[in-house]
Amino acid sequence: MTSIFNPRHAENRQKYEGSVFPTRSSGDIIVVEYRDSKNVLVKFLDTDFESLVFLSCVLNGNIKDKMKPTIYGIGVCGDERVTNSFGRKVKEYRFWSSMIQRCYDPKLKIAFPSYEGCTTSENFKYYPYFKDWCNNQVGFNSIDSKGKDFALDKDILVKGNKIYSEGTCCFVPYEINNLLSSNKATRGSSPIGVSFHKRDHKYQAYLNTGTSRVHLGYFVTSEEAFLAYKEAKELRIKEVANKWKDQIDPRAYEALINYQVEITD
Repeated sequence: MTSIFNPRHAENRQKYEGSVFPTRSSGDIIVVEYRDSKNVLVKFLDTDFESLVFLSCVLNGNIKDKMKPTIYGIGVCGDERVTNSFGRKVKEYRFWSSMIQRCYDPKLKIAFPSYEGCTTSENFKYYPYFKDWCNNQVGFNSIDSKGKDFALDKDILVKGNKIYSEGTCCFVPYEINNLLSSNKATRGSSPIGVSFHKRDHKYQAYLNTGTSRVHLGYFVTSEEAFLAYKEAKELRIKEVANKWKDQIDPRAYEALINYQVEITD
């Protein structure tokens, strides 16, 4: 069959291919290939991301670069859906956007100073990568006894860690996630698990189990009180680790069983 020559098509190819156009919010684009008015291949000059769009969108600039970091100037959503069929944000995206906020939202860091200095790996800045990673992790699709999703934790595998990454993060129930909280911002100058009892001029050791506060005794020095806390806390961590052993990442279980409470925590 002999193809029918379309002079308008040839004219548009010559007119648009290689031409640069501005967009409303994603910088300039260049037309790589004109196929027809509903299939124009463009490339965003800032990121080299290519997309097929309508010619009308090229001309009015109503095109968004899906590789542009739009979440706190860092996170890239990519060519990935972030909502389900009901218009609600999917679980992977909720974890990801919350993580990006904790690391890169200056207002949140004022309210929660413990997130100061937190960052993500380069891969974790890209939502499609993070989504795939989540769906390959033990515990991602688990819920705790209260029906809550497991939490994304960055501190268990590497103590004192400030980087959310593939090698430092895991999913654990909130009972474990909250177990290692140090509350430095609120406990004052005393060692973790220790407070000064003014009436008796002694140091009190106590353990928060998550449901209650257990009194461990009074001591002459803060160091003695801390050692009592350290013994009780490490025992508690092992108990909780064994409770969830079959539902958490083996790396997390191993880290909890070997966890050492330090006076500088």
